[in-house]
Amino acid sequence: MTKAFLLAVAVTAAGWAHAADPTPEAKKAENVVGWVSDGHCGAKHMKTGGAACVRKCIAGAEHVNPEWKPGGMVFVTEDKQSWKVDNPDALWGHESEQLEVLATRDAERKSIKVEKIVEIRQQ
Repeated sequence: MTKAFLLAVAVTAAGWAHAADPTPEAKKAENVVGWVSDGHCGAKHMKTGGAACVRKCIAGAEHVNPEWKPGGMVFVTEDKQSWKVDNPDALWGHESEQLEVLATRDAERKSIKVEKIVEIRQQ
């Protein structure tokens, strides 16, 4: 009988703990304005005209110099914060452009997932 009682208490306590734990809210997409750049140069490409350089730095150029590792695509916001782009295909072809995008930010990973381009601000 005591085993059954202890089991009932444990199940009830686990249920209360689960009910008290709030479920994390789903991250909401928001409009973000910034520049498409690479992980090496970041905010240095907050201007038009550097698309070829950005593409090279995103992909890397280890065949030219072993130290030129791929930098990955980043989105640099107007306050010069760099966010790794989780889905770079969404912004491919817009390197070194200022865009407004609808995206979900992951502050913990310092990354964004772009849902769509809302507006091209500067090409």
